[in-house]
Amino acid sequence: MKMEEVSVSSLDNSKLEALAQDILSDLVEDACLGLCFEVHRAVKQGYFFLDDTDQESMRDFEIVDQPGLDVFGQVYNQWKNKECVCPNCSRSIAASRFAPHLEKCLGMGRNSSRIANRRIVTGNNTNNKSESDQEDNDDVNDNDWSYGAEKKGDALVVLACVKFQCD
Repeated sequence: MKMEEVSVSSLDNSKLEALAQDILSDLVEDACLGLCFEVHRAVKQGYFFLDDTDQESMRDFEIVDQPGLDVFGQVYNQWKNKECVCPNCSRSIAASRFAPHLEKCLGMGRNSSRIANRRIVTGNNTNNKSESDQEDNDDVNDNDWSYGAEKKGDALVVLACVKFQCD
């Protein structure tokens, strides 16, 4: 029997009571089944007993709301220097200067490639290598590619040397 086809006024009290009882039992069954699924999932996932705490253990984790103390109850000193320790050189550096220091200390700054090239050239000059190896690294310290303002006379000397090598 469909609800759309039957009007409620045409039903007698016993049928109306039975219909209301069926609707109520369906609602209670859905609520109980939903609760059972939630409890089962919580037990399977392992978070069912997480809310079971006693009041004594909760006092250790209360938020402190007193002047001069942080939320954990520790004395708060806002003027304390914030310092970090460099993982590369183990120096203590102010937190505001830590990023620039680390950039220079690890050699990852914008000038690092120039510094690395300078170190390579310095290392090659100190080692006794063959003449061909040092000629390969000549391009690293080449002044022709620098952007600095140089005298025109120096450029003419370099061009003259290049011209004589080609001939």
